[in-house]
Amino acid sequence: MAGEKILNIDDSPTVQRLIEMILSSQGYQVVLASDGEEGIQKAKSERPALILVDFVMPKMNGYQVCKTLKEDPEFRDTPIILVTSKGDKVGSKFVDVLGISEYFTKPFQPEELLSKIREVLDKKAEEAAAAKAAAAKARSAPAPARGAAAATAPEGLEAMVTTIVKRILDDFVQNTLPALISKLPGGKGGGSASIQGNLAAFRIVELMQMLSLQRQSGRLVITRREGEAEVFVKDGAIVFAGTTMNGSIGGIEGLLKKSCRVAEDGLQHARRIAEMTGQPLDGVLAQEKILDQKTFGACLKRHTESVVFKAMEWKDGDFFFDSTLAPVFANPVALKVDDLILEGTRRSDEWVLIQQKIPNFSMVFEPLIGNAEELTRRGLSDMDLKVFAMVDGRSTVQEVIERAMLSDFDVAKSMFILLSVNLIRKKSSPKMTATL
Repeated sequence: MAGEKILNIDDSPTVQRLIEMILSSQGYQVVLASDGEEGIQKAKSERPALILVDFVMPKMNGYQVCKTLKEDPEFRDTPIILVTSKGDKVGSKFVDVLGISEYFTKPFQPEELLSKIREVLDKKAEEAAAAKAAAAKARSAPAPARGAAAATAPEGLEAMVTTIVKRILDDFVQNTLPALISKLPGGKGGGSASIQGNLAAFRIVELMQMLSLQRQSGRLVITRREGEAEVFVKDGAIVFAGTTMNGSIGGIEGLLKKSCRVAEDGLQHARRIAEMTGQPLDGVLAQEKILDQKTFGACLKRHTESVVFKAMEWKDGDFFFDSTLAPVFANPVALKVDDLILEGTRRSDEWVLIQQKIPNFSMVFEPLIGNAEELTRRGLSDMDLKVFAMVDGRSTVQEVIERAMLSDFDVAKSMFILLSVNLIRKKSSPKMTATL
C-alpha cells in the first residue's frame, strides 16, 4: 500500500509540483530536489524507498546521478526510475549498465506514473521477501557433513540467481554474440577478422561493450561511404581511434596535425630521425622538443574521444574486428568503454540543443561586448573565455575549432553558452564551409 517515501529529482518547478500532487494524493511521502547534487544529498539524508530522476538537469544529468548512487553500497538496492523525454532511444540504453530499475517517458498520464511506481515498489518488496525466506531456510537447514561445508553451504536465492544469470550472460557475450555477428553479410575483414557484420543489425555501442566485457585486444574498423574509422582496444579499454573521412588524414599523422597542431616541417624532421634510428615517432617528437609527452598524451586522449563520440552516432556501415594491435604511441591512453558511452550519450543529448542555434560550422559570429570586467562578472569558464577571444566577426566556427585546440563539441558548446547570455551574435553573411 502507498505511504513509502519517494524522492523526485527534477529541475522543473512545474514538473515537481505536478509529481508532488499526484503522489501525495495516493498517500506517498514526497521529497523534492532541484538538481543532481541536491538530489544525492537528499537521498543520503531522507533514505527514500524509490527515486525518480530526470534525465536533463543542470550540474549533474540523470545518468551521472544514477551512476553516483549505484556506486554507493547504501543505494545499490534502492529502485531508481529514470524519467526521460526520449523513450527507448535514451532510457533503455543504460537500464542494465547503471542498475536503473525502470525508465519512464515524458509527457505522462498520472495513472501511468502511479502504476509504474507501484510496480517497481512491489517488485522490490517481493525480492526482499524472497531473499529473507531464503536466508531463513539457509539458517534452519541441517549442518552439512564435516569437510563438505564450504562446498554445500546454501548461498541464498539472490546469490544463486546472480551466479546463473552471470554464467548465461558471459556465455552469450563470449560465444553466441560473436558467432551471430560473424554470420552477418557485409563484413569486409577477410580471413583475419574474428567478428564482422553491418551496423544495421548491431550498434557500435553494443560492439564496444562486447569487446570491453571480453577484455579483447585488437582493432575495430567501421567502413562507410564517406571513409572509415579505426578503434583500437587493449584488454577491453580503448587506447586510440582515428578516422579518414572525406579525404582527411588518418593515423598518427592526422592525430599530430589536427589535434596536436604539430607543424609540417617539425613532423618531417621527426619522421626522418625516426626512420634513421628506428625510434617511435612520439619519442622523437619529445626528444627534439617538438611536442612534450604530457601535451601529446592530452591531445591523444582528446583525439580518441572525439572520434569515438562521432562513431557512436553512426547508424550505417560495415564493420570487422581483427587482431591488429594498437600502435605503440597509444600506450598513454586507456579509456573505459562505459565512461565513453555515458559521456557520448550526454553529448548526443546536448547536441540537439546546440544545433538549434548552431546548425552548421560555416556560421560566423561577432562579439557584442569587449569589457573584460563584464566577462568576469558573467562567470564564464576558462574554455568559454578562450573561445570568446577567438570570435572576431570574420572566422567561421570551423576556423575557431582549428585554432582553439579544442574538440568541435567543446567549441560549439561554448558558443551556445555565449549566444545564450548575449555575449555574441550571428553575423548576417556567414561563409559557407564545413557542417556539423
